[in-house]
Amino acid sequence: MKKILVTMFTYGVILFGGVVSASAASFRVSHDVPLSWSASCTIVTSGDHIKNVKDVKTRARMDKITKAYVTHDAVNKVTLHISRKLGIVNYKSGLVAKVSKGKLIVTVI
Repeated sequence: MKKILVTMFTYGVILFGGVVSASAASFRVSHDVPLSWSASCTIVTSGDHIKNVKDVKTRARMDKITKAYVTHDAVNKVTLHISRKLGIVNYKSGLVAKVSKGKLIVTVI
């Protein structure tokens, strides 16, 4: 699992990496691939459910992002899909966020 920066907004800003407690809060999730792409979004949770994904931002460095969208795969899982193009080569990547047993787990795909 690659390291992801997750920021929790409750009584202050607390920085975590990878897995954080996710009872009822808003989390700012971001990932940066040097010289390639970066993405961030805010994930709103309540218990073991993901209620909303907002403020989605993507940025390409050397390539071009052709498509970026979020799917709500299950009540506890969302995926940020990113399609990129560098020259004639197409790439697919993104982030998967899942709430399990009160923890928010973010992985890179």
